[in-house]
Amino acid sequence: MQHTNNPKNSEVDAYTYIKEQLEQLEWNIKNPARSPEGEVYKQNEVLANIELKKYLKRDMPEAVVVLSSIEFWVIEAKRDKKDIDKALDEAKNQYAEKINKSKKIKCVIISGVAGNDIDGYIVRNQYLKDGVWSDILFNGEHKNILLSKSQALFILHNKTFKWSDLPDIPEEKYISSAIEINEILHNAGINKNKRARFLAGLVLSLAQNSSINLREEDTTTLVENVNTYIKKKLRDVQKENFFDFIKLELPPTKENHIKYRSAIIETIKELSTLDIQNAMSSGKDILGEFYEKFLKYGNGAKEIGIVLTPRHLTEFAVDVIGVTSSDYIFDPTCGTGGFLVAGFDYIKSFSNKGQIDNFKNNHIFGIEQDDEVVALALVNMIFRGDGRNNMKEGNCFQNNIEQTIIDGEKTGKFMKRNGENPKKPLITKVLMNPPFALKKGDEKERDFIDYALSQMQDGGILFAIVPISVFVEGKSGTKWREQLLENNTLLSVITLPEELFYPVAVGTVGVFLKKGIKHDYEKQNVYFARAVTDGYRKKKGKRIKSSKERNQLGEIHDELKLFLLNQNIKVENIPEFKKVCKLDKTIPNLELVPEIYLDSKIPTEDDIEQAIEQMIRDSVSYLIKHHKVG
Repeated sequence: MQHTNNPKNSEVDAYTYIKEQLEQLEWNIKNPARSPEGEVYKQNEVLANIELKKYLKRDMPEAVVVLSSIEFWVIEAKRDKKDIDKALDEAKNQYAEKINKSKKIKCVIISGVAGNDIDGYIVRNQYLKDGVWSDILFNGEHKNILLSKSQALFILHNKTFKWSDLPDIPEEKYISSAIEINEILHNAGINKNKRARFLAGLVLSLAQNSSINLREEDTTTLVENVNTYIKKKLRDVQKENFFDFIKLELPPTKENHIKYRSAIIETIKELSTLDIQNAMSSGKDILGEFYEKFLKYGNGAKEIGIVLTPRHLTEFAVDVIGVTSSDYIFDPTCGTGGFLVAGFDYIKSFSNKGQIDNFKNNHIFGIEQDDEVVALALVNMIFRGDGRNNMKEGNCFQNNIEQTIIDGEKTGKFMKRNGENPKKPLITKVLMNPPFALKKGDEKERDFIDYALSQMQDGGILFAIVPISVFVEGKSGTKWREQLLENNTLLSVITLPEELFYPVAVGTVGVFLKKGIKHDYEKQNVYFARAVTDGYRKKKGKRIKSSKERNQLGEIHDELKLFLLNQNIKVENIPEFKKVCKLDKTIPNLELVPEIYLDSKIPTEDDIEQAIEQMIRDSVSYLIKHHKVG
């Protein structure tokens, strides 16, 4: 790639929006003429590229992104949303057409950006294949944000593909937006306990593909407009009874109206940078990730007893447990709906339309007692096309799911429990992460397991994440485990990474149980594993996926899935990692954690030598530190 000797800096940077979004989407926005790793020319910087200058002459788009040594992406901007077609047309006919006259380089992606900081922005993208420009869509809709680096390169390297295969935008973009929105709401004085509702309401209002007038100066009118869209969407999915949990509530004092109006407008603009409609149907639990950040920077998850399950673990559990379109899945403490979202997305990936429609209307059940959180779960499922959405607010212990027939289809309905179990249980698979008991009066995690089992058909499979203490504590804990195995079969216990719920510090295990069949201590094999790494690492206070980190969860995935189907398969015994064996009734307190059953690793000569060397280094360091040697 050739450049002139004296590249000029851009006097007027491309719209701040374009620069900021490209940077958040993992592009290096440095000038390629000045920095070898740079990937974005802004305005007149493009003229430093000799071949681009040759064909553009004095024409300068807002930005030109370097895709490869010969392929480029042109971005043109206009100040008003109504000019989006003009922006895209100029990107194509004023810039790309000229560049493509070159025999050395080619413009293969174009984008039009239209809008301003007051009205927000709209984006349209196209790509060039076989001489034809085509819209970049997602789920049949225009992708309304700029492309991430992985998305652009994916398009570049795949001649044909399903748009559903397009990579998601970077995780850190979602995290930064979550933090930004939390800051917006904090500055607006919105109570931290009401922020989830506020966010859910705005997201739901955008589901109508509505264009909310961000120039509306009367706060009351703006709130009424947003609430109208919320109510209409809830009516469409027959969930109007959730309106009071999601609607925006006008501050009682007039003095706070201006800040509240600003919070609505700024949050909508930030949500637009995520292309929220497409993002929510991509299979990623976006609202769940937002809420995790609200907990971290607001309430603090530990104080309120909510530990949201990381998305990669919900997906792991759904796949391993073998959810099918004929299963009836239930999460009695569903939070933002992470397990249910993962289950529905999993079914969508291999089922036909009839199976998907039946599953979403009749096979998904969730309860959450925090109405602020259930609002997020509801919105999460609505964006995935879940029509009737069997979500319920309230205390799970007060509810049964009774099997029934609705419109000719077998499904369930919530009934008052009144101290009795359902007469005809429906549920075949439970996936849950019950709230961790924080004080003496709280329901114990084992109570949630007992309740979930009570809602299941015999032979159904339960997966639960609980603190390690649930399967090691003595006295009442021992008696509970004995009773548990009198009525159910233990299939597997997996020790999970200590930092799984970072920043909340708690050791946990994942437990797989088969309902209604007494555990056979003489014949029943149990799969134990310590999957203490999951391919994630801490970075700047967040856990980020890293290819450099070992993923023991991934290593046991396929084997565990087969084992749950057939407990007699052969499994390699790897000391301190995994083992299949029978339970030992002689173990004190009937502890049921992998650390009790896994074999110890026999040290090799190298291990011993390294240990001795480390001891020597530690000893010398101590002596020097405490002036014991001269």
